[in-house]
Formats: sequence, structure tokens, C-alpha cells
Amino acid sequence: MEINIEIKVAKTFFSKFLGFMFKKDANYALLFKNCKSIHTFFMRFNLDIIFLDKENKVVKIVKNIRPFRIILPVKNSFSILEIPSNIVDLKDIMINESL
Repeated sequence: MEINIEIKVAKTFFSKFLGFMFKKDANYALLFKNCKSIHTFFMRFNLDIIFLDKENKVVKIVKNIRPFRIILPVKNSFSILEIPSNIVDLKDIMINESL
């Protein structure tokens, strides 16, 4: 089964600040460049978080993060990809894989 998901880049301060806050659901992923940690305050659904290095190689994966949590900085990470929960398992994404 093939799963395709659109990736939107959060480029502005406001888009980075807002992220998925206050949304009921999402059918896309958000990429935050030059970012090492996130929060899930005011979110209404769980997320999978993929930490990427400068070459877009997966450094760490945190699955099924509930709203109102803080994910601390991850060593060697440069970007963060936030995606709706369970996509990581469906896509079979792994550490050290290039995205």
C-alpha cells in the first residue's frame, strides 16, 4: 500500500509558531528547518516527529506525541518533520534513512 503525504515548509515566524495548533486534523506534514525541538501545545491530535540532520538523514523518531507536550532538542538534528500520527509506521521510516 503506497502512502503519499504532502510536505509543507513552515518558512515564516508565524507559520513556524502556529504549526498544527488549533487544527482538528491534517493530511499533510510540516517541515521546520533550523529547528531542534518542538512543543505540541494547543494541538488537537497526536503527531509523529522525525528529526533530520543537515543532509535530511533521520536522526531520531518520536511516535504518537500527544498534545501539550515538549520534545527537547535532539543532538545532531537540524530540521523537524511533523506528521500526523502513525504515518511513520505506514511508511516504514527508519533511523539513518535519507528523506
